[in-house]
Amino acid sequence: MKDAVYLDKSKRKYKGNLHLHTTWSDGSQEALDVVVAFKDKGYDFISITDHDVFVRTAEYDTDSFIVLPGMERGGLNHVPDKDSGYHFGVLGDPTIESEKEQFHHLQSFEIPIPWEGSQSPQKLIDEMKAHGNLVIFNHPEWHLTRFEDMVQYNGFFAIEIYNHATEWTPSSSYGAAYWDHALQNGKRVFGIAADDSHNHDPNSKIAEYGGGWVSVEAEELSQQGIIDALKKGQFYSSSGPEILDYRVEDRFVNVECSPCQYIMFKAFPQRGPFLVQYETGELMTSGSMMIQKDMQYIRVECVDEKGRVAWSNPIFVGDLAEEEQQ
Repeated sequence: MKDAVYLDKSKRKYKGNLHLHTTWSDGSQEALDVVVAFKDKGYDFISITDHDVFVRTAEYDTDSFIVLPGMERGGLNHVPDKDSGYHFGVLGDPTIESEKEQFHHLQSFEIPIPWEGSQSPQKLIDEMKAHGNLVIFNHPEWHLTRFEDMVQYNGFFAIEIYNHATEWTPSSSYGAAYWDHALQNGKRVFGIAADDSHNHDPNSKIAEYGGGWVSVEAEELSQQGIIDALKKGQFYSSSGPEILDYRVEDRFVNVECSPCQYIMFKAFPQRGPFLVQYETGELMTSGSMMIQKDMQYIRVECVDEKGRVAWSNPIFVGDLAEEEQQ
């Protein structure tokens, strides 16, 4: 089995939010105010993902901050006159040549989208990809998405596993169960944490932004650099803790993190270990597990004293064996 490095503590990581809204749809602040809000929180990039309005602009880009082209596409539901059952995050991908013309700045799309049967979500995913975009399956828990949808639909590169704004709704903000269901059924998808923020007022008593993000290990802070790293899974997601290093060495998965209460290795089909200092209660900054025979994937969750989580992306164990055979 080959060694592999997934996150390297010696390399720069860029903090970003891939789901937020402005006055171009139902957000409370204009785009410039949102950019300033995230800059003030130390972010390196965002994607403005307004509802059914594609945002593509370099107006706010600097040497230390960029805005990725994006949109949230929704309005699709098999139950008429109900809240949209499917929302997809859409990110412009500059690393490929698109089959169809790329969406232009502030291009808008009609909603609702007519329901034409169970393949309607797949048609929407395929259409977004054909125009040169990456697709994220947004907040499945909030929409009470059926677990089988994670398997029957294809083409999304990631699932939104944490949605900060839905902390203040009747639904859970966590979608990792959907992620594991997809992974257990052979999907190769990554996990995204995001804000889905609509209010970016720094004086608000409820902080709707800055609660969920990705930390991307990219070669450079550019649209191509960030998107390329996202597509390769060279990032982790978080609502608080940091994952500093993540690698496989001598059949062991090793993770280093900021101080956490416990570290969970999520594996399939065998369970991974749950690491915690029961006797002393001391916080942990590292953990490891041996890769067992026939494991399909392994991912890690690092949880701090406040219950906030950092999620690694999955290690697909078969890739390590395949590399060894070449």
